[in-house]
Amino acid sequence: MKKVYLCGSLRFLNEMEDLARKLGNFECQIPKKNNRGILRCLKTIDDSDVIYIVNPEGYVGKSVSVDIGYAFAKNKRIYAMCPIDDPPVGNLISRIMTPDALIGLLKADFAGRKE
Repeated sequence: MKKVYLCGSLRFLNEMEDLARKLGNFECQIPKKNNRGILRCLKTIDDSDVIYIVNPEGYVGKSVSVDIGYAFAKNKRIYAMCPIDDPPVGNLISRIMTPDALIGLLKADFAGRKE
């Protein structure tokens, strides 16, 4: 099974939890409070196949920017909900897509595949 990391500011935790429920057929991780911070996030990126940035209205903070750079350096597929205003960070995103488009892509891309 492919693993998806829903990454974003903890201010969007409800949105990430909702999307994780919609992605029920895929193994999905979201950041949590008090989980060893950035080191836990980087480990989760290492263990994931796809990174999806949950960034309503384009907001990403410093920690999410680090996550994006790390995921890019690890050659992970990185998608975002909304465009990111900071060009150096935004240029690391593979594609902007809605959560429903992500679900469709994952279903089409990973249907029937086994590791």
